[in-house]
Amino acid sequence: MKENLEKISTYLMGVGILIAIYGGYKIYSTTAYLPQGSCPIEDNRPVMFVAIGALMMSLILSFVSDIINKANKNKEQ
Repeated sequence: MKENLEKISTYLMGVGILIAIYGGYKIYSTTAYLPQGSCPIEDNRPVMFVAIGALMMSLILSFVSDIINKANKNKEQ
């Protein structure tokens, strides 16, 4: 089970990074077409929230995997 959690955590990290890069590119590309003083992030907020959520889930699964690993080592001793 620990290996599965580590794989899922790694995949979520990759997906989160890719979504964040896409969101950053989308924000950067739309700034050229917006008038002075407008915020490009408001239109792309869901993309950034999904990226942040995926990265947070990756971090949480990493911690859970470490806790399970420590519990298994204590049982073996």
